[in-house]
Amino acid sequence: GEKRKFEVDLPFHKFQKISLPLPLPQMSDEWGFATLVLRIKSMQLLTTLKLLLLERSVLLLGDSFEEVSSCSCALMDLLKPFEWASAFIPVLPRKMLDFVSSPVPFIVGVVAKTEDTSAILDDDRVKEAIGSGLSVLNLTTGKCILTKEKDVAQILKKSSNPITQLTFYQARMEELAQNENSSLRSFKQFFQCGPSPKERLTMFSMKGVIKKYLQSLSGDLLDHPENWKKYAIHNEATDTYEFAPSKFVEPLREQIMFQLKLQEMIAHTQLFVGFVEELQTSKLLESNSALFIADWLSFQWHKSKKK
Repeated sequence: GEKRKFEVDLPFHKFQKISLPLPLPQMSDEWGFATLVLRIKSMQLLTTLKLLLLERSVLLLGDSFEEVSSCSCALMDLLKPFEWASAFIPVLPRKMLDFVSSPVPFIVGVVAKTEDTSAILDDDRVKEAIGSGLSVLNLTTGKCILTKEKDVAQILKKSSNPITQLTFYQARMEELAQNENSSLRSFKQFFQCGPSPKERLTMFSMKGVIKKYLQSLSGDLLDHPENWKKYAIHNEATDTYEFAPSKFVEPLREQIMFQLKLQEMIAHTQLFVGFVEELQTSKLLESNSALFIADWLSFQWHKSKKK
């Protein structure tokens, strides 16, 4: 059927009729998210969210106010069920770039022309901040400059695991955005028309995968309203609870240890050795088959040339 719209026609000479699609477009939740996915890519976006969970700072650079502010707000939304409790400035004036030296974690956006972006990245204040926890998302070039803070950089590298579903949805989003009628190409067009049903469904699915991953980092805390008490110390005098990180981490460490032990035992079984040998054999057969086909085709080609 016909797409529903919200329309307002004000009785003033200079005001044009306002017409917006229903449901109303969510500029940060949808357009900002789509821009992050299309520019930064989903796996780098996931890495950025991990950095924010570690309370490390993120600086977003872009060439338009609507792009920078929408993407900054989208990062905040994606952190749920966690809530960012530190500094948040969707658009920071460039003359206040000193802020990147702040000891307080932050999410900050800066609007700059494409030719000025390099100057910001070459700024000594920004370089120093990158060495001590800051990461930069360049929305103009699509590059993500991760912090060079030693421990954090190593943890991110070692804990990075591709999520197949995100890779699939990433390709789907890129395919949809290539359509010349896609509203993902323009802030104004998105505001006026909103996403297509396929675009909205793809974004919803991607956010669901990201949310599920972030929730997994909270262990079983969300499984039951009272589970947090298992990881807290009860003060009987005041009848209050204080969260004890060690009580939360220890069972996880034990689980990982036994998982590794299981993997080690399996790797030494004849069953696993046979599995690896079968893979080696099939690879060799594939290689030999390919060589045979190539030789046969070459023979047939030379044979036809002689005729």
